[in-house]
Amino acid sequence: MPRSFRQMCVAAGMALTLVVGLSGASAGQLPLAPGLGQNPSTGGLRAGALGLNPPPSRGVLPLAIQIPDAAVDSEVEQVEIIAGVMQDPSGPFVVSWYRESGRLGSRGNAVMAGHVDYWDVGPAVFYTVGQLQPGASIAITGEEGISYRYEVEWVQTYSLTELTSDLIQDLVGPTKNEVLTLITCGGDFDYATGEYLSRTIVRAKRVSATEIAGVGAPAPVDSAPGGISDTTGGAPSTDTTDAAPSTDTGFGAGSSVTVNDSGVNLRAAASTDGEIVTTLDAGAALTITGGAIEADGFLWWPVEAADGSTGFIAADFIE
Repeated sequence: MPRSFRQMCVAAGMALTLVVGLSGASAGQLPLAPGLGQNPSTGGLRAGALGLNPPPSRGVLPLAIQIPDAAVDSEVEQVEIIAGVMQDPSGPFVVSWYRESGRLGSRGNAVMAGHVDYWDVGPAVFYTVGQLQPGASIAITGEEGISYRYEVEWVQTYSLTELTSDLIQDLVGPTKNEVLTLITCGGDFDYATGEYLSRTIVRAKRVSATEIAGVGAPAPVDSAPGGISDTTGGAPSTDTTDAAPSTDTGFGAGSSVTVNDSGVNLRAAASTDGEIVTTLDAGAALTITGGAIEADGFLWWPVEAADGSTGFIAADFIE
């Protein structure tokens, strides 16, 4: 039986025991004493509600993950957070996605974990994930046959003593954009306690999606934006010749839509950095005036408001 993950912290006043990354001594380490860590030991379990992200109302479940620069090509399993404890991945070469976190194709923070090494196995699925560089490509295949591509923004290793509740909330809490957070163990290994003393975090942002033939249920050819750049290694291609993205919502020039949330920004450009033209209330009526544009992890539609204001709004905020 693999060693259990270890307690990471309690986040934002909630019983959040982040237990991620390790299940056994890595290659080159001395063997552990027989029986060490073969029983679950996540620290005291604290009952309480946990809310990594608001319950997802839409989005796609992940099935597989590929990270060429880290030699990762793995299935993705679904696991839960039970009594505040993130459950272990079931084996050395599978990646776990936590159901309480974000889904593919919908704004939020999709949180995944994998073992860095494994008892009686050696290097595991996330063995070199901590060596990824900014710009490295991550592709995640969803259940409907779409591959969602992310680019690494940063990689950071934190000692357990650094992981305050505020920091943990920043790492695994909800986000406005579509992001991916990978967690594994790192730093020094403490043979006395049988655990790593740090956690390595990889944060990536969503950049594109495309249909993958023969994976999941068939998807309409216009159901996802753009194409995937070459992911054979190194930084992803910056080619921008892909056609303008489209969606399977039926939206298009001339469509009448409404804002589905309050305080939504109408921006002068299709970017999260675009100047704010106005702030829209839930239920505000808009008319789409052109084709969609993908940028900053969002699909943006050009729209005109009832008062004549024009700009761009992210697709997540209209219906």
